[in-house]
Amino acid sequence: MTFKQFWKQAWPWLIGVGILVLVAVRVPIDAFRDAINEGPHGTLFVVDLLITLGLLVSDSVATWIGLAVVRVRLRPFEVLAMRGATYLLSLLNYVVGQGGFGFYLARAGVPSMRAVSATLFLTGTTFATLLVLTTATWAVENGDAVNPGLWWTLIGGCIAFALYLVVIALHPAALVRREAFASLFDAKLTGHATAIIARLPHVIVIVLGHWFAMRAWGIPVPFGAAVISLPAVVIAAALPISPAGLGTSQVALVYLFSDYSMQATTDGRAAAMFAFSTVHFVYCIVGQAIVGIACIPLARRAIKSATARQVHTTSQCE
Repeated sequence: MTFKQFWKQAWPWLIGVGILVLVAVRVPIDAFRDAINEGPHGTLFVVDLLITLGLLVSDSVATWIGLAVVRVRLRPFEVLAMRGATYLLSLLNYVVGQGGFGFYLARAGVPSMRAVSATLFLTGTTFATLLVLTTATWAVENGDAVNPGLWWTLIGGCIAFALYLVVIALHPAALVRREAFASLFDAKLTGHATAIIARLPHVIVIVLGHWFAMRAWGIPVPFGAAVISLPAVVIAAALPISPAGLGTSQVALVYLFSDYSMQATTDGRAAAMFAFSTVHFVYCIVGQAIVGIACIPLARRAIKSATARQVHTTSQCE
């Protein structure tokens, strides 16, 4: 392995670890160590594993519906197996995991550019669902109390999404001809709406999963506060700058939820939340690895099944 190859693989981890170090030097180490030692590890691990399974099921259902919208026909089990197998790649970051799913689609017989286009549609509608849900929740629940910078970022994102939908509705010939955008235009506005509605349960599981985990660790975050602020944690974790949100998700949790810890001092509360966010991250990684490893052989079987079915359909047509 050359230095360039090593650096390409190592730099996201270095960024994530660097962010963790910046947080760690700002919290009392004794309070952090006590919180780690005293936390209910067994309960949190079980909760995180159940959350991962819930994510897989809701993600697979939304993905299956989204693929159907863009006329990629796979069976629900095939989608679940291939989506689960990508959970190992998602440990690098969300975008890599989505790219892995596109690779599986191509292996299953979907034309390469069609697989790219369908994956782009699925990724875009997932972020759109999170964006719209977060903006609507903040506007209804507590818009005035939200950090102005975050609030205007959401507004800007919604404006950009609205402009994107205008482009989809107008069907400009210069973009429609590009294979990478074929699924976006084939879906039309109704298809985007269908995919976003189908994605809602998955996004809700992502958001509330952190809340269930905090409650399991003994941090009594109110439901309303979780609904308002946790989408920002999800967005931070999805940023493609570190593996699986390492560092970014911990910073977001400490910044937004430290005040709900039970410790007496501000530093103590930050240390307790940092301890939870670190353990929660590790257990989620373990859960994703278990699911990913278990699904890899299932994905191989699903690819064979989908390919054989496509060959059979082609031969019948001939």
